[in-house]
Amino acid sequence: MKKPKPKLNEPSARDKLSASFVKALQNDFETYGVETIEKLRQENAKAYVEIAAKVISTIEPKAEEAKDTRSIAIGLLKDTGMSEFEMSEEDITDAAKAREILINELLAIRDRAQGLIQ
Repeated sequence: MKKPKPKLNEPSARDKLSASFVKALQNDFETYGVETIEKLRQENAKAYVEIAAKVISTIEPKAEEAKDTRSIAIGLLKDTGMSEFEMSEEDITDAAKAREILINELLAIRDRAQGLIQ
């Protein structure tokens, strides 16, 4: 049985849990500060390195995530529920163009925001 996909504007259960965890971690850090991290490093260097590696791996994009435009367009269409067998080359080209438009809009939003900040 397939899991239902969350609505586009609704965060997934994983996203909700991640957000809650990050908030709790932030609160903990604000309460106990750098001293706790330093204590962990001194008392359990192995755990310290493992945690650092996990945090870094979630922040850094993975090499296999870097895809060509066509693969990204196919992925976007799949995200809408479209089967790869239903996709025509025109659909894939249109999805790639739509992605480019979205990216340009996001860059414009960023530029406007930076203009307000500076």
